[in-house]
Amino acid sequence: FLDIPSTEHLRDNLQYYTSGTHVAGINRTQAVYTRDYIQAQGIDAEIVEYYPWLNYPADQRVALFNATTGQVHFEAGLKEDVIPDDPASEDPNNLPAFHGYSADGNVTGQLVYANYGSHEDFKALKAAGISVKDKIVLVRYGDVFRGLKVYGAELDGARGVLIYSDPADDGYVQGPVYPEGPWRPESSFQRGSVLRLSNYPGDPLTPGYASTKDAPRIDVDKAESLNHIPSLPLSYRDAEPLLRALKGQGKPAKDVGDNWVGGLTSKGVEYWTGPSELDVNLLNKVEYKNTPIQNVIAKIPGWEESEDTVIIGNHRDAWCAGASDPSSGSAALLEVARGFGELLKQGWRPRRTIILASWDAEEYGLVGSTEWGEDKKDWIHENTVAYLNLDGGVRGHDIQFKASPNLRPLIYDVTKRVKHPHSSKSVYDVWSERDSAIQKHLSRRRKPAVGPLGSGSDYTVFLNHLGVSSIDFGFKGGSGVYHSNYDSFKWMTGFIDPDFTYHRASTQIWGALTIALADEPVLPFDARQYAKDLHKYIDDLKPSIRALKRLYKAAGELGTSARHIDAERRHLQKKYGDQCNMTGHHRLVVCSDIRSSINQRLYKLERDFIDPMGLPGRKWYRHVLVSPGRRLGYGSQTLPALAEAIEDADWKLFNRLVKHTAEIINRAA
Repeated sequence: FLDIPSTEHLRDNLQYYTSGTHVAGINRTQAVYTRDYIQAQGIDAEIVEYYPWLNYPADQRVALFNATTGQVHFEAGLKEDVIPDDPASEDPNNLPAFHGYSADGNVTGQLVYANYGSHEDFKALKAAGISVKDKIVLVRYGDVFRGLKVYGAELDGARGVLIYSDPADDGYVQGPVYPEGPWRPESSFQRGSVLRLSNYPGDPLTPGYASTKDAPRIDVDKAESLNHIPSLPLSYRDAEPLLRALKGQGKPAKDVGDNWVGGLTSKGVEYWTGPSELDVNLLNKVEYKNTPIQNVIAKIPGWEESEDTVIIGNHRDAWCAGASDPSSGSAALLEVARGFGELLKQGWRPRRTIILASWDAEEYGLVGSTEWGEDKKDWIHENTVAYLNLDGGVRGHDIQFKASPNLRPLIYDVTKRVKHPHSSKSVYDVWSERDSAIQKHLSRRRKPAVGPLGSGSDYTVFLNHLGVSSIDFGFKGGSGVYHSNYDSFKWMTGFIDPDFTYHRASTQIWGALTIALADEPVLPFDARQYAKDLHKYIDDLKPSIRALKRLYKAAGELGTSARHIDAERRHLQKKYGDQCNMTGHHRLVVCSDIRSSINQRLYKLERDFIDPMGLPGRKWYRHVLVSPGRRLGYGSQTLPALAEAIEDADWKLFNRLVKHTAEIINRAA
């Protein structure tokens, strides 16, 4: 497989997917193309539709004005400039400033600046005596998921939220801006969803079940994943006059907290909290409707353990052309399909079934994958071995993995076999050297870091809701075109991957991971690694060791069981061999039964960490060891229920959860 992926095919694939804006629910053509392309490789594929509640922009306005005289001092442009020779920037279908799942509204109030709009930032404002009640809150992108910025402002009584991209974070402070460099230019803004993703992803009106055409819907006011105040994204060009209007009002931002001052100081802007003397009008008129979306599901049946299934997925929808997010992954999905098609022509069949999924409506809140996962949850629970996600496959040059701990050794093995695009070394070696340089303060060298999964992409329903071991990866790096019109084919070929060798490497890694999980007789899972990581998760909680004694004991039991299953694996290999290729029916049956038992326990370990009752306060998330942090959105929180009880100083709940979590871990052991 590693010899098959072609930079020419990948270039063609990316050029197709970036040929126009492809927002969820209004681009069925690409779903049909994706299905037909995969079918042309000799792989069965179909379109599976759902009908979620989505919104689309109708009208928007941000104006700074004198409420007494009515004089308008500034009107935001809310559009991105056309870049000469970049067709993506002048597509007539490009969206204006817009947030998916934003509330419809027309609100007016004084302006208050709240830094990144994190929970800590709103606390700091309160401590400084600055109220956001009945105000329009201006925050910058970064630190926490945008939906939580809006939620935090709503909790404190704000009327609306403006989220701007500060040049310190991804603009000219970082380097040359597009088209001279890869960073965000002054007119660029970041579209995106403001769903309360920490509560639950997917269609807000069908929580926990699929949004089929005739599915019952809950009332909008009962949807716990929706915010209720309007919001819009802004460029730093449009944010600058608003920040200037705050000068001398309230308190200097630098006195409220660390890192409260952005990069517009180079233009003479002083960062103050406000409230402003002038008022801001925020109009966000949106149209909500149940809209058909299209997932493409392709299937390669396994020849032996055909019920056991490896799923790989990438989302196809984008807010714009989406060269890096998600089309670099979409291009790779087609090339993986072509690679598997070539192997099928040569007579290969996977031992286990492989499903290739092209998800729709991820950008709104992981909608396509969540609805499919909720629709197929019983089948997934019984049969899915692992889920492998590639979202933005190429955003830079540094490989990054987040994964279930039991898949980490497989990641290391595969990346050792894939050549790095711009080195004679392997991807693993370059990754390890970079990580070692970052970790040079450590007393001993460690293997490169593979972080825990939180949320923010399509693995969420598989891991956090259904307990399927998962991997999310890609080549990452600093850039400033995320969710803008400038995430284009021209930007990608000009600054990130002109020869498409990073696209090829991501395709090789994805395909090799899939083949290993689909073909190896004994699954390449390492339960011992999960036990080791669990000890670290407990250490990170930091209360007294005595309070956590029950958890450490359960983790020890898990480690003992993991060593036992590893011993069984060695016994199988020594006495029978992985393949169970032998004469004699009885020995064949015994070997096959032992191997099946080992495999079932290995891949269903993750299921055992699922609590049917869910996490306190957000029952859709059911994994007791890892979830997105309730105040992070995307970021991972290990042992989330316990960590949140500590944060709330609810020690009665904490002690009850220690016992409950230990019981779940013991059952897993």
